[in-house]
Amino acid sequence: MIDGTQGQDTVITPTKNNKRWRYLAAAVVACVALTVALPSIALWHSGGKRVSLDSVQTTEVFRGDLIRDIAVSGRLIAANAPQLYSSEPGVITLLAKPGDSVQIGQSVATIASPELDAQLQQAQSELDKLSIDASRGRLANNEAQLDLERALDTAKLNLTAAQREQERTDISYKKQVISEQEWAQNQDKLLAAQVQYKHALRKVDVAKERLAFEQKTREMAIARQQLALDELARRKQATEIKAPVSGVIGNWLVAQKDNVPDSTPLMTVVDLSRYEAEIGVPEFYAEDLGLGLTVSMTISGEKIVGEVIAISPEIQASEVMVRVSVPASSSLRLRQNQRVTARLEFEKKPDVLMVRRGSFLTSSKQQQVYRLDEQLLASQQPVDFGATSVNYIEIVSGLNEGDQIISSSYEDFVDTAQIKLID
Repeated sequence: MIDGTQGQDTVITPTKNNKRWRYLAAAVVACVALTVALPSIALWHSGGKRVSLDSVQTTEVFRGDLIRDIAVSGRLIAANAPQLYSSEPGVITLLAKPGDSVQIGQSVATIASPELDAQLQQAQSELDKLSIDASRGRLANNEAQLDLERALDTAKLNLTAAQREQERTDISYKKQVISEQEWAQNQDKLLAAQVQYKHALRKVDVAKERLAFEQKTREMAIARQQLALDELARRKQATEIKAPVSGVIGNWLVAQKDNVPDSTPLMTVVDLSRYEAEIGVPEFYAEDLGLGLTVSMTISGEKIVGEVIAISPEIQASEVMVRVSVPASSSLRLRQNQRVTARLEFEKKPDVLMVRRGSFLTSSKQQQVYRLDEQLLASQQPVDFGATSVNYIEIVSGLNEGDQIISSSYEDFVDTAQIKLID
């Protein structure tokens, strides 16, 4: 049998000092445990929760220049795209197809209007009739004037004869060759001849005025009919529809050989030399709109800068339509109704506190954020927001430069006072 080690053991009696050190060590361990657990106890007491650091996004508050802008979308439209209409009812013949290039003044359609042709012929016939009547009236006036002049000449001859007879009777009466009664009769004849000549002369003057008035009336009738004929000729010429600008033909709005009434839209001609962008701005920003505002646009992946040149006075579908100039670019191939994304700049605020926009703006019921401390403990912090842009939002108060906040959605812990982020 093998002996144990009982003979080598020595019994040591415990002293009071060993117990004191044991209690002190236990107290130190308890303090350390309490220090480590205190944040968790405080977090539990305040209703906080633990969230993985990888499940949230954070951002830093910084100072910079904030450009207050909004992101909008729209479409390209030709600055000059007139629509052509039928000028007369009739059968339309379209001479240019959609996509064809046309020059200004080129015929693109014609309208056959038998009714207009008939009116034009009738007007021409009426003008010819009035011209013949005017010529006939001119001849009649010449004949009437000739008769009046003949009557005037006869009255003048009678007056001359009466004057000579009166001279003869005066001499004879002085020589007592004729009686006083005969001399008085010659006086009466002279007076009658003078009155007759006076009336004939006046009648000729009045007749000339009347004949001139009649001739002027006939000439005015001709001029009036000529105006009517010119108007019909203009309408006839307008049945040949020409391109008002150089460009390409857009869509046909009627079918070939349709019988169309007047003022019917036929087609559009798109001027490709200059485009504009039509964008819709939410009515919330209507008061901030103004002519000359800078607009940054992206068209076919290329960024260009234009400015507001027109603002619609009305609101449609909660939007204000705005026209923006599009600078000419040789590298861009623009098309009608092409999609455009744009950023409309309202103002620039220099040296302001701001933070990158995130989902926290829409998920938080109040103006508050979760600010992080060095121990990754996020606490609710009331803030006042200011101006906003597409990417950033101004911080008026509540945060300082360099602060870290949670920028992702708060929907999972919106009612939690504190959040502990853990790795």
